[in-house]
Amino acid sequence: MQVQSIANIQNLIGGFTEMPLNELESFISGLNALATKKRLTDTNKRSSFLLQKITQTVLSERATERYTFLQDKVELESLSDTEQQELLKLVAQEEKIRNRRFRYLLELAQLKDITLTELSSQLGLTTLSNA
Repeated sequence: MQVQSIANIQNLIGGFTEMPLNELESFISGLNALATKKRLTDTNKRSSFLLQKITQTVLSERATERYTFLQDKVELESLSDTEQQELLKLVAQEEKIRNRRFRYLLELAQLKDITLTELSSQLGLTTLSNA
């Protein structure tokens, strides 16, 4: 399929050999404008997707409450073995979520061609550790 596509492109280009230079340059300018518009549209769609993922990539409210409760018990040194295992699972889950969210933030910063700090500021995140 790709070889056929390249052949089609070469045939198409060959059809422009007789076109006057000013018309060819105008045509090329139009193609560049179209490519830029498509690239921007694709970038905007990806940015929207990443923003959605960033806001969704958090521990559930119930899991956060349980995590906080178990952390409080750690400080009071009253955590049972079962609760300790539960807390370890929640910590692992939270770490996976944080890593995934960081990857989304990093990709979005790259798409916008800004630093993570600038993106964090734009999104109202106080620090990247809270991201």
